[in-house]
Amino acid sequence: MSSDARRSAREQGVFRRRLVGTVVALAIIAGGFAFASVVQGPRLESGQIDAARATRLAGETLTLTVNQPVADFDAGDVEVEPAASVTAESSDRSIVVTFETPLDSAAEYTVRVPGVVGAYQGTAATLEYHFETPDEEVYSLVRRSDSGEPDVVQRAWLTEPEPEVVFSAPRIQEFARVDDILAVVTIDDEDRNQLVLSQAKQPDPYELGLPAAASIRELAASTTNPLVGFVLDTPAVDGVKQYESALMTMDLSGASPADPAPVLGLDGTPVRVAAWAFVPGSTSVVVQDFEKSLFLIDVLGQQPATPLGVHTEIRGFLPGTTDLVVADPDRGALIDLSDGTTATLDLPPADLAPNVYPGRITMLDDTRYLMSLTAAKVEDGRNVRSSVLAEVGADGGLDQVFAPATETSLIREYCVSPNGRYVAVATSPEGGHPDGYSNNPGYTETMTSVVEIATGRIMLSLPGGFSDWCGGR
Repeated sequence: MSSDARRSAREQGVFRRRLVGTVVALAIIAGGFAFASVVQGPRLESGQIDAARATRLAGETLTLTVNQPVADFDAGDVEVEPAASVTAESSDRSIVVTFETPLDSAAEYTVRVPGVVGAYQGTAATLEYHFETPDEEVYSLVRRSDSGEPDVVQRAWLTEPEPEVVFSAPRIQEFARVDDILAVVTIDDEDRNQLVLSQAKQPDPYELGLPAAASIRELAASTTNPLVGFVLDTPAVDGVKQYESALMTMDLSGASPADPAPVLGLDGTPVRVAAWAFVPGSTSVVVQDFEKSLFLIDVLGQQPATPLGVHTEIRGFLPGTTDLVVADPDRGALIDLSDGTTATLDLPPADLAPNVYPGRITMLDDTRYLMSLTAAKVEDGRNVRSSVLAEVGADGGLDQVFAPATETSLIREYCVSPNGRYVAVATSPEGGHPDGYSNNPGYTETMTSVVEIATGRIMLSLPGGFSDWCGGR
């Protein structure tokens, strides 16, 4: 055999050995992967949650997608950090974790699901998913027209408490917010109302057309849908008013806003409202007419109006739910709007001293509520008032949530955040006086403090009042 032939044979042998070695190595690697798959068990492919909506509604879900059908897992072993009450169930390749209460804002959550067994092998695995909830924006209205300056709407965040001006006008009656869109009711030199929309990315506000000399009040926005509502009155023409205490709504979900449209009652005519509120998580409102009758009405007209009985007062919703709180002279009640059932609220009276007087009540759940309290006493021959905000427990005991920094400052208004974890408290000093606005009046020198209800910790303070949390309650 020639030297060239011998060299060729050696090269072919080397090639065959390398090929065999490669095949063997690949087989070992593939076997290793197969073994690892058996050892590791199911793997998490993705997770999906609307984190913003989860901070405003109970019952929001996290869907975990697994790389194979789920054969078994223990729903009771699901862990959440920070702690949150959940339920869980599986379907095919998905594990759905449901949060029973709204989540906190500006928080980093970790969800662990241990003991997940797939359909293809018996090895259990722990799935882990991380997500963050958005920061909560806090808005206030600062009225300065008495000093010759324009009124302003300011915005701050829980984690960034320095406020910034987002809208200004000579006189602002009220405002409401849908995402980064502000709906603002202004007052001109002839004391007439205008309704304008202002968006962060648009330099010029958009003025909506209203009937001549119309007046607006009770402006509010849904906390979960791009809807704004207000009560409209128009002057009489030949003794007839086109709108009288009519609830109007606008859909802001499109590229351009829909024209304000009246909410229609059972008879198909604009309903006259004494009070109203958006229903969280839906396109419906609850309205109370001047005969104290309540109705549930879909403002998009997709469902017929539903009577809810006769009640004296609407007191809003349990945070993050569709449980409507109503009050009557002899009792309170919860109306579950998901099925129409009514349950009596048996709340113990607060244990108050003789010189302490109760104010507005806001339910936190079906056993606890917030109450503003005013104490009166005589000092040096004059009446002195002070106020606090307290939580009343199931036993009637009081826990102070907030007291103004100055003892004689008074709580003028308070509103709970959509998730029920914070409260915006508007206070003004003893020398504060009514600001002169005929609709939606306030007090001069007002400050708003945002307080964590569970701890009493002040998260931020900013000038002004009329927190956007107050709208639509």
